[in-house]
Amino acid sequence: ELVCAGIRNAGITVYTVRLIAGNATLLRNCATNPSMYYSVSTASELTNVFKSIAQALSNLRLSK
Repeated sequence: ELVCAGIRNAGITVYTVRLIAGNATLLRNCATNPSMYYSVSTASELTNVFKSIAQALSNLRLSK
């Protein structure tokens, strides 16, 4: 939890993916916001998850 908070506090966007098992609460809370947490029950679902994340990242714009 402390590592996740430190990363977010540094301004880094965090996506988390839970595959089949793991601490869902920890991963959900680690993500920058709940919509950036994914839980999948089969490895075959990962393709769509990573496509979704890639689409979200491609919509970001960097500014100076």
